[in-house]
Amino acid sequence: MEKLAKQFGNKLVELVKASPTLARDVRALRKAGVRIRRLNGVCRAYSRSEPGRPQDALLCIGAGCSPMMQAHYLAHEAYHILVGKTRLVFDPRQISRRQFINAALREEARCLLHEARVSKELHDAGYSIGSPNYSYLVDCLSGGYREIRKRLEHEYPSDCLITYPEYYGQMYDRRVQEIAQRRRAQRKGA
Repeated sequence: MEKLAKQFGNKLVELVKASPTLARDVRALRKAGVRIRRLNGVCRAYSRSEPGRPQDALLCIGAGCSPMMQAHYLAHEAYHILVGKTRLVFDPRQISRRQFINAALREEARCLLHEARVSKELHDAGYSIGSPNYSYLVDCLSGGYREIRKRLEHEYPSDCLITYPEYYGQMYDRRVQEIAQRRRAQRKGA
C-alpha cells in the first residue's frame, strides 16, 4: 500500500482499506506483478492485458480524478486484468464481429458489477460514493447483471462519442483491417 500512497495519496489507500474487495484486488495485482501507473493531468483509466497473463499487464489511473473515482477505476480495471477473458488480439476467422461485441459487453458488465460491489462496501463504511457510482449500485441491487448489461447497449465509454456496442465493433473492425494489411504486405513481399 506504500507504493499506492506515493503514487495517488493516502486518501485512495484509505478507501482501498475500507473495501475488502478492493483491498483483495490490490493484493492480487501486486502479487501478479501488474504495473500500476499514474497518468498526470487527466481523469480516466485503462488497462492493457491479455487473459491469463496478469504479469504482463499495465493499469493506468488519472491523477486528475477524485480518490473515490480512482478507487472505482482501480476496481474496474483490476477485474479486466485479473478475471477478464476478452482478447484484444484475436483472429477474426475464429470469432465473428457479433460474438466479439457480446463477449466484450459481458466482460464490461461484470466489471461494472465488481465496481458496484466496491461502491456498496464503501457506502456501508460511511463514504459518499458519488452519483455515477450510486446509479450503477442501484442497477446492480435492483436488476443485477441483466440490468447493467442492458444499460451498456445505450451508454458511452469514457471519452467516447459512440455507444459501447459501436466502440467494440470499431475495435473488431480495426483488428480485421490490421490483419488484412499484414496479409497484403506479405503477398507483396513474397
